[in-house]
Amino acid sequence: MVGTLTVAKPDEAVGLVLLVFTAFATAQLADAARRGSEHERAAQLAQQADEVKTALLHAVSHDLRTPLASIKANVSGLRQANVAYTAEDRAELLEAIDDEADRLDRLVGNLLDASRLEAGVLVPHKEPQDLVELIQAVLVRLRILLGERVVRLDIQPDMPLVNCDYGQVDQILTNLVENAARHTPPDSPIEIRLSADDHTAHVDVVDHGAGIALEDRDRVFRPFERGFTVAAGSGLGLSIARGMAEAHGGRLDMQPAAGKGAQFSLTLPL
Repeated sequence: MVGTLTVAKPDEAVGLVLLVFTAFATAQLADAARRGSEHERAAQLAQQADEVKTALLHAVSHDLRTPLASIKANVSGLRQANVAYTAEDRAELLEAIDDEADRLDRLVGNLLDASRLEAGVLVPHKEPQDLVELIQAVLVRLRILLGERVVRLDIQPDMPLVNCDYGQVDQILTNLVENAARHTPPDSPIEIRLSADDHTAHVDVVDHGAGIALEDRDRVFRPFERGFTVAAGSGLGLSIARGMAEAHGGRLDMQPAAGKGAQFSLTLPL
């Protein structure tokens, strides 16, 4: 449709010019605000990326170098031709090398899992699994870390199979047990409870350490956050465990344990 704009009075012409100018100025201001908002968001993302990079570099420079230094020191000791080691001493050094290599493997695995979770490509490959057998395998693998610590298992009779990714649930439970062992006194027990209802399997890992303050309960699940602890670690274990639980359609939460300590509760759909 084509029409003709006619201005009948001079004051209407002035009003029209003011209206056009106001519309133009408003559009310019809106565009500037949008660009400013985009720049601010980009700056926030860049800052967050820098913080993650800094934390990652700290983890790599400290947590990865520590086991490497131990491995190198023990290997150098074994290579000294002028030192006569007994069979017991040699076995102890080799065991220390093996332990540190396992620790290094777990750290690298945690970094890779964290990157896969961030990229959204860590997809569970589910099959029916026996959680009782799985947690027992985790405890056998962590026997050196656990040492003489008492681990109490409370397992519901006739536990059903759980449709899950064996490797990922193994990693979740490993991270939870390691967390309990590294951040609590060595003479305090760890309790592991397995139960199920009609739709969900439940695994509770309970420690009797100092516990976690209310304001820190969400923070400890963030990548590279370690809470107030002097124990070694990259701060990735709990973040990865929660991400894997959620990838299964489950949850990982934390609440105070009865009396003292912390209880980490994993739920998985059957």
